[in-house]
Amino acid sequence: MSDEAIGLGINNCRTVADVVDQVAEADRLGAEIAFISEDVNCRDAFQLAALAAVRTDKIRLATGVVNPYTRNPTALAMSIATLDEISQGRAVLGLGSSSPSLVRDQMGLVHAGSVVRMRETVEIVSRLLAGEEVSFGGKHFRYASAKLEVPTVQGKIPIYLAAMGPAMLRLAGMMADGALLNVGASLEYTQWAVAVIRAGEAEAGRPPGSVRVAAWLAVYLNPDRRVALARARSLLATMLSIPGQGELLLERSGEPIDLLGEIRRRYQAYPHRGNLEAAAELIPDDLAERLTFIGDRAAVRKKMEQYRAAGIDVPVVGPAALRYLLTAAGR
Repeated sequence: MSDEAIGLGINNCRTVADVVDQVAEADRLGAEIAFISEDVNCRDAFQLAALAAVRTDKIRLATGVVNPYTRNPTALAMSIATLDEISQGRAVLGLGSSSPSLVRDQMGLVHAGSVVRMRETVEIVSRLLAGEEVSFGGKHFRYASAKLEVPTVQGKIPIYLAAMGPAMLRLAGMMADGALLNVGASLEYTQWAVAVIRAGEAEAGRPPGSVRVAAWLAVYLNPDRRVALARARSLLATMLSIPGQGELLLERSGEPIDLLGEIRRRYQAYPHRGNLEAAAELIPDDLAERLTFIGDRAAVRKKMEQYRAAGIDVPVVGPAALRYLLTAAGR
């Protein structure tokens, strides 16, 4: 894999045609992987990836991410094995624990013990995909002689964990093939997160670098800097409004968390409630610039190299940024 690998991040709230078109273009441009999100109440990530597989040849197709609440390990294994067959061996399973409020309020499910649930899910799915007969007695899942009847095209389908906090980052280092960091990660947060992942590798006796680290980066290339900053502030108001996540992003960046209370009084995600524009007004420009990428191609690529040096193997960007970075004047 190239040291200059780059990925596409595409949201499943776009239309089916748009998602498939954007992934097909990313394939033509030479992107390594496409992470297709599965925001709750939008489109199904596996179906989007399957349609994209028919239109592409080389790009890896990843869920970015699905969760172990709406689908149990068997359903996850069945879906990713099917995608692997459709894509002729290009499937990647991206897993995340989702937001507690979404799981409880929008799905009607219990959200508890997310790290344990993820550990059990990764073990069971990995064993099913390997063709094992699985008997398992865990806290969340119990299996007796279960066996997946679908052979995979790849010898091993990679599993990426979306991770933000120390426990999930450590778990990614111990068990996963990859980790996916969320948008809003500063360089300092990224350095810390990669260090925790590598510590997890060491704890599990895995070679350093066993986990490929991807990071979903927010890139704003509008020539009008004021417009770019406004978009960045809106994104960050959304991300920082999420309890726990906002504290992590700011504290690990050496930033005070004082503004979080007022942001959350004005706006809350997920689900989206309140006045996002009013919350975005609280984000200082210098913070927006630290936690996102704003500028021309040269500035964005320079900052991206800093993230690569911090341990990011695959920067993941949106369709417009990917097109801008990989066209003739790009790399």
